[in-house]
Amino acid sequence: MKTMYFSFLMGLLTIAGNSPLIYAQDKHAQEAEQHLEQAVESGEKGDAKAAGSHTEEAKQHVMEENTETPYTQPAKHITGENPKAEHDNATFDEMRKAQGHAKKGEASEAAGHAKNASTHLKEKEQSK
Repeated sequence: MKTMYFSFLMGLLTIAGNSPLIYAQDKHAQEAEQHLEQAVESGEKGDAKAAGSHTEEAKQHVMEENTETPYTQPAKHITGENPKAEHDNATFDEMRKAQGHAKKGEASEAAGHAKNASTHLKEKEQSK
């Protein structure tokens, strides 16, 4: 009986101890998603400069999230082996494209790539 209570108590302490870490991950992901949404809105309004700056902010939040919770990529890249890494790579690729278009003044293209980055970011969070 004591073992059962001890196990229950340890489980509660483990959950409570990990909650701030999970919250920090979610906070960075939410901030990144908000900035990407703002980038899409700015791009659709024709403001390429704002789209680029919001995309850069989103990129910083994704990098912070990855720093706090690193994951290892397999030595050989096998499709489907690490879906989180694949979505992460796709997110960064789309953000890079969005920033490139924003620098050229192509607001609608920047918005499209920011929207794709947001989609990959959401899929990354679901694949944990």
